[in-house]
Amino acid sequence: MNERPVSPLREQSRDAVADAEARSGPTVPAAVRRGKLWLLTVCGIYPTIVLLGLATDPVLGDLYLPVRLAVLVPAAAAAMVWQINPRLQRRFGAWLTR
Repeated sequence: MNERPVSPLREQSRDAVADAEARSGPTVPAAVRRGKLWLLTVCGIYPTIVLLGLATDPVLGDLYLPVRLAVLVPAAAAAMVWQINPRLQRRFGAWLTR
């Protein structure tokens, strides 16, 4: 009852997309090699932890190691998930799938 009319142009573009998908099949991302992803993650997380440790040492230096790590690990994980890993994977994406 509340259907909006579809313009013929939009209907044609939908048909063209459906035809292209039917011919080529669904696109599946290439498999990432887990060993290479591990290496890339290690290369990203080591400098992140070192730099965060050096930057927070004046403030957190007197605390016990488990307490310092309770601050550093979530900060490093957030940096890896939202900043570092996406950039590394974009940069080395072709290498990761070879």
